[in-house]
Amino acid sequence: MKIKYSIIIPEYKPNPLLLERLKKYLKKNITSEMEILEIDGKNGLANAYNEGIKKSKGEMIITIHSDCVPFENDAIEKIIAPLENEKVVLTYAWIKEEDKKDKYYPEIPDGKFNAFKKSALEKVGLFDQKTFFTGGEDVDIWLKLKKIGQVIKVDTGVLHTHPNYRGNKTLEKRRQNGSINGTLFRIHGIKNPKWLKALITCLRHPRTYGRYFVESYRKGKQEYRRGE
Repeated sequence: MKIKYSIIIPEYKPNPLLLERLKKYLKKNITSEMEILEIDGKNGLANAYNEGIKKSKGEMIITIHSDCVPFENDAIEKIIAPLENEKVVLTYAWIKEEDKKDKYYPEIPDGKFNAFKKSALEKVGLFDQKTFFTGGEDVDIWLKLKKIGQVIKVDTGVLHTHPNYRGNKTLEKRRQNGSINGTLFRIHGIKNPKWLKALITCLRHPRTYGRYFVESYRKGKQEYRRGE
């Protein structure tokens, strides 16, 4: 049977137990129309996505991170269903952090559980791996895809296991987020919905977030990988 859907799992020093949990879920819930591509993320997240897209045989691309697992057995069917509409180019799910009670839709689809039309990704030149190393590629591709089609929230979700993921609670997280948003501000300015929050955070944390924001803004490139 022809492959219609390609599932890309970017992996950089993955937790083996969490990765195995995801693999068990996929083994149980994928069909013969789907393929799974595990991609080494040592050269960055955008690079891993692009490598997976280039290797993929499917017309639709699904990204899911190795520390995530969908809640529902039909989550894959739900995330790809809106792509049957020719106007839709990107869909995304809600997320529940394992160390939090609430669930949320990310302000911008962040790759944890997204589905894309491959033709739309190719039309905008894939992910910008020259500019974004470990973050920011999600905002960049979202802004580009919004210009050519619709982005849809889907009522399904994933459990994300990454303690203290949300916010800027660690020095490493602040440095990385500073480098991400400095680069985005250089390229997209106030089109990035997080621009004002980023500038305020620079004032609150000038030696970490602010320093890396300014450095990446000057370079026009995000290249910080946190050591956590």
